[in-house]
Amino acid sequence: HGGQPRTMAPTVEIRNLTFTYPGIDGKPPPGAPPLIEDVCFSLEAGQRCLLVGSNGAGKTTILKILGGKHMVDPSMVRVLGRSAFHDTALTSSGDLCYLGGEWRRDVAFAGYQVNIQMDISAEKMLFGVTGVDPQRRDELIKILDVDLTWRMHKASDGQRRRVQICMGLLKPFKVLLLDEITVDLDVLARANLLTYLKKECAEQGATIIYATHIFDGLDDWPTHIVGSLTHTLQDHEIHANY
Repeated sequence: HGGQPRTMAPTVEIRNLTFTYPGIDGKPPPGAPPLIEDVCFSLEAGQRCLLVGSNGAGKTTILKILGGKHMVDPSMVRVLGRSAFHDTALTSSGDLCYLGGEWRRDVAFAGYQVNIQMDISAEKMLFGVTGVDPQRRDELIKILDVDLTWRMHKASDGQRRRVQICMGLLKPFKVLLLDEITVDLDVLARANLLTYLKKECAEQGATIIYATHIFDGLDDWPTHIVGSLTHTLQDHEIHANY
């Protein structure tokens, strides 16, 4: 740990999180087993957490809760000291960024209101976002190997995914949630992206939670691994490389 005192407030804190999907009346059906039960972990600035385990729905739900998409008791989940569901400024400010797998069916494209089926070029999408550091944009375009002439209505899933990730990362974030986001990327683009994200943590003090079932090339990437979601989590500090 380099001898530094570990007194930082956590950027992400989950305490005894239990979650059951509500029924039609908005309440969990009687006797329904919780999808997530008694989950606890916390992360600080600069840390990278892999969310693993066979329960794909559980991983996605945790990220959605952290991203403010499901309401839970504010005492259970804090992001940057605030309740993600109740404090909408977290996501609108860009401090909290969520990139998930639902974008294909979602008109909102990485938080921007653009229909992904429109006849629009990748260049127009990426250069249409205001207030962006041009150097950061150029670096992301290079890392993700985005061809600015791609037309979104003709692009493949992998090409759209690259543009989506690029859009989502154009502005700096404090907490980034990634849900199986690299499944459509080739090995090189994925490796380049993970290297870039590791650098963001080291240089900007960002916190990243990445849910994935593909572990190739991740040996030295995470500072924490969080496993089974049905019991209290053991977060293994596998590398003190932060």
